[in-house]
Amino acid sequence: MIRQSKAKKQNFLTGEVLEIVKEKPFKTVRGVHTVELFDAWTGKIVERIESENFISKIMEELQRQAALFAFLADSLDTSYTSPRYNGPMDSLSKYNTIFDVPWYFGSFPMSNIILTDYDGPEDPENEIIMRGRVIGWAGKKSTYSGSDTKRGSLNSSESFVEPGHIHLVYDWPTHAANGTFQSVYWNYDPFLNGIFGVIGKKTVQVTAPNGYVFLNNILARFKNGKLYFAAREASSNKIAILMYDFDVQTKEITNGAVYAVLNTTSIDVFDIASNGDIYVFTANTLFCFGTNGMSKNIPGTSQTTRSFSGYPKEFFCIAGQEFYIGARTNTGSSYPFQVARYDISNLSSPLEVRMISSTTISPTDLIYPAHYLPELNMFFMSVYNGYNYFLDRSTLDFSKNTPAPAGSNSYSYFPIVFSQHDKQFLEIRHLTPSNGDTTKRTITISPIGFIGARNLLPSPVTKTNTNTMKLTYDLYIDSY
Repeated sequence: MIRQSKAKKQNFLTGEVLEIVKEKPFKTVRGVHTVELFDAWTGKIVERIESENFISKIMEELQRQAALFAFLADSLDTSYTSPRYNGPMDSLSKYNTIFDVPWYFGSFPMSNIILTDYDGPEDPENEIIMRGRVIGWAGKKSTYSGSDTKRGSLNSSESFVEPGHIHLVYDWPTHAANGTFQSVYWNYDPFLNGIFGVIGKKTVQVTAPNGYVFLNNILARFKNGKLYFAAREASSNKIAILMYDFDVQTKEITNGAVYAVLNTTSIDVFDIASNGDIYVFTANTLFCFGTNGMSKNIPGTSQTTRSFSGYPKEFFCIAGQEFYIGARTNTGSSYPFQVARYDISNLSSPLEVRMISSTTISPTDLIYPAHYLPELNMFFMSVYNGYNYFLDRSTLDFSKNTPAPAGSNSYSYFPIVFSQHDKQFLEIRHLTPSNGDTTKRTITISPIGFIGARNLLPSPVTKTNTNTMKLTYDLYIDSY
């Protein structure tokens, strides 16, 4: 059943009042944010916003797991350094094998409160990922006093916990959380999205066509409903590209076939152009192959290969009719990331060379090849520091629509897919099975994100260094 919840924004200087009605399901748990801006000099309130958040499906699943855990637990043993529950890990319960991410260890989805500039509509049925640039944050139970320009502090004197009501108050001084935000998240980390697969995860196994074996640690690609994997033809030792249909909505992978057998025995990374050609980097040398496997001239040249200096495999990606490669000649703080953009019909000289800000990704790291998400006009790539970044294609930077960086589950050879059906980002992990059978690939499809809740405020809120800010969160839990 659906109920209506009123969100209200009031400006005490102009007298403006904005009210919107949100639709919320009837649930035993609900949370309300109250954001208040104050004039730092006079202490008078300038603006107040009251709005109810939605509780994510992640939290609902963890609540279900907690109920199961409570049933399986027999007793609490406090004789260890950390208390241990007796029961859930025994041979009958096997709780640790029932769920991939048991709720009783690790960070929780409501560990930090985060303010971002994402302004997309709420989607309680599907939304599990944090998006937008972080304007401010605070640890749920952490007090803080310092110079951090984003971090706020729990106001412990004004906060309290009762059986059916949790009341938490956070303060930001004049130098922190300055900017414009419209989303308030609860998330396990103030700056990262998790890839824990608590809900919606699916694991399947695919088999290579007869006579082929998968190559390990080679990036896979997703293009136009197809997954492409690097493999080897056993009889000739040649590189092959295998193709499978992938239904993003159902997460079904079917119809494995040989896309092309290339006239080469070496490959580091590949991508598929819109005309079907296969581009391959081996070391710093680029090759082009047709679907018949034969070499073709590099567009714009009379040669079948082209060598690049520096780190061309950084960011290597084909996006529509554009071809992207890394363009910096060295690594380190003096060599920020540079990306060369080519028209794919002429790879002799770039249309432009663009720079990724060192405040976005540290130049002391290396970037793996990128993946393009055409539905959102975004790039996704992993970095050697263990994090994974979404960048707006037009700016090569974060935007209000890009998800926050993801944690360290993804690596260079795991593509990311966007599902138009449920607006989720899916990581496609593909590994050799534990028995070492290279004719098969174990593929785990995991939605990215681990948020506990999100609140889209009625309109953007702008805080400056002339304001202090107070955010109050009231969580109401109905008793049975």
